[in-house]
Amino acid sequence: MIAIVRVRGLKNVRVDIRDALKSLNLDRKNNCVLVSLPETSGMLEKVRDYAAFGKVKTETIAKLVQKRGRLAGDKAITAHSLKVHNVNSFTEFATAVESQKMTLKQLGIKPVFRLNSPKKGYGKIGIKKPTSLKGPLGFHPEGLDEFLQQMM
Repeated sequence: MIAIVRVRGLKNVRVDIRDALKSLNLDRKNNCVLVSLPETSGMLEKVRDYAAFGKVKTETIAKLVQKRGRLAGDKAITAHSLKVHNVNSFTEFATAVESQKMTLKQLGIKPVFRLNSPKKGYGKIGIKKPTSLKGPLGFHPEGLDEFLQQMM
């Protein structure tokens, strides 16, 4: 699974990039979505200057769903709501999502996770620099786990 976090806003954004962000359900800053790589590789290339993306571990997916996942009506996800769908724990659900046996939509979970700004900010470099210059934008080869931990 790939997590995509929108870092920058919409000021002076080209229309094709805006459309790619909208089709990824990234309408606002600090929103996160989980997608599989083959179906979104072209869109990721377009939004690399406005979002951070990378692979995430199963534990991070479980923690993200537990802390920031929402059901219809903006209700928090509980262990009871998972058991209704024969899932015993958040880790088991994260494993099923990662192996694509189950989707967020099957449990009625909203596809967008609203996050906070990262603790201690983005650093001196700011939000306009790519990962090659130690900024937050673009592909994170070591994974996006630490970045998401700061934002939860």
